[in-house]
Amino acid sequence: MASTTKIVELSLLIAKETAKVDGFLSRKGLAAPSFDEDAPQSIPIPDESADIKEARLAVIEACSELKDLMTGPKELLRFKWTDYVSVKAILRFRLDKSFPVGQSTSFEAMSKFSGLNVMNVRRIVRHAIINHHFFKEDTPGVITHSALTAILADNELARNSLVVELDEFWPAAVRVADAMEKWPNSEEPNETGFSLANNSSKSMFDIFAEEPFRGERFGRYFSQDKTADGLLDNYPWAEKATMVDVGGSHGSVAISIAERFPHMKCYVQDLRDTVAEGASRLPTELQDQVTFMEQYVGDLNLTGTKLTTISDFFTEQPVIADVYYFKSIFHNWADKYSVKILQNLVPALKKGARIIIHERILPGLESLTTVDARRAINLDVGMLQLLNAQQREMHEWPKVFSRAHPGFRYLGAHQPPDAVRWIIEAEWQG
Repeated sequence: MASTTKIVELSLLIAKETAKVDGFLSRKGLAAPSFDEDAPQSIPIPDESADIKEARLAVIEACSELKDLMTGPKELLRFKWTDYVSVKAILRFRLDKSFPVGQSTSFEAMSKFSGLNVMNVRRIVRHAIINHHFFKEDTPGVITHSALTAILADNELARNSLVVELDEFWPAAVRVADAMEKWPNSEEPNETGFSLANNSSKSMFDIFAEEPFRGERFGRYFSQDKTADGLLDNYPWAEKATMVDVGGSHGSVAISIAERFPHMKCYVQDLRDTVAEGASRLPTELQDQVTFMEQYVGDLNLTGTKLTTISDFFTEQPVIADVYYFKSIFHNWADKYSVKILQNLVPALKKGARIIIHERILPGLESLTTVDARRAINLDVGMLQLLNAQQREMHEWPKVFSRAHPGFRYLGAHQPPDAVRWIIEAEWQG
């Protein structure tokens, strides 16, 4: 009997796992996935239905592999150089805002709204329909929203995220190879694809500091990530009394800890405007537990270039505490500067103090095909293009701590169930 080929194996898997998801949605009376403008914005699978979530991911991974196999190597080598032209134009000229969700429009009306001529509107919109499911044209010349453009029209955070990715991240990606050639193996945050794309000798942080609109837009891009991502239930906070959230933004993690553990005293350190806003939002009942601290904005000499927007990751930590917490901070810095961040904790550290680094860990070879692995690896390259920074593999973390000081003892890392980030921990032994 002939063995089953890979493409048939994948197709059978897709059919099997799709049936699981479809059956679940049907039993629960939930809408099937669709690109209609009134479709659910995400597939509503609750956390407790882990088997259905796994089935959905299996379908996504298998579909991706099957598509590539059926495309073939030669055609896969072709670069889609027009891929996001239409999306960027739609956002720039606000075509998604040109008519309300639930209504229809025409190319002529979109032209009048945007100032683009009818020919350019038509070519841009049809490119976006074919390639990205942006808008729908079920009747020739009659344009309605799709599920995607309905989200953009009504959800400013989602829209802002796409704008940032296309206006800030995409141009930097195009210049990464140029930066690697110009500054071989650089760890400096101002020698990047982002710097070249902006015709600047400054880092992304400095550039945004000089252009507040861009900086505010970038800040909003990350404002949606307020989850503790398994931290509260998977770390022994009940045994601790004090914690410092370094670079803690508006304090969402510290506030969550304070609410869950009333005995905890939490400090949130970030830049002046950020902590001022965080303090203004702090519930009255938590004011004795959570303190916002403005970090000093000091100078750091990076190979001769002054970066005046670096917060005091690079000055001595003033607070003595049981735990120092860093959420998605170290992946913004190359090893050279990650070591400096740790070294500047040392003056405040008491024996037994813990350092928690809460961020993704790059997957090993055994899990490179998963959706989560792809996201982690893509983020790693994103850190390269923006800041010459990096995501790290499991084996790299002990080396970072040992380079910083022999007094650090690496304790290991674990990933809470269903969490994206890992809890990476070290202890100060002095």
